[in-house]
Amino acid sequence: MMQAVHSEDTRPELLVRRALFKAGLRYRLHRHDLPGSPDLFILKYGVVVFINGCFWHQHGCKFTSRPKSNPEFWNEKFTNNMVRDIKTNWKLSLQGYRVATIWECSVKNDFDHTIERLKAFIASDEESIEI
Repeated sequence: MMQAVHSEDTRPELLVRRALFKAGLRYRLHRHDLPGSPDLFILKYGVVVFINGCFWHQHGCKFTSRPKSNPEFWNEKFTNNMVRDIKTNWKLSLQGYRVATIWECSVKNDFDHTIERLKAFIASDEESIEI
């Protein structure tokens, strides 16, 4: 099952990329030299963007569920993912980057509002945002 799951170029990621490019914002993709390999890196503003799947990162919305089979494995997997996300954001902040986390459900449910909030964050001096 997990072999079919893509970590790069997901549909929500492609939609966000297209909207930011259309708005005139330029970015780099999947900077593997940065902690967590952010989905987008906007050098001009010092912003990194993660576009997280609600299932894999356990957002807590209606798209979040836990498989019934092998619960020990999944509980450990999801806990490790969430701890890794916190550590990654902390490391990026220490390096002076501003971190935006976009949840899959916000892209699906209210795309235009999500993009407007992201653009406002990029133009601001806020340190982090979760949309």
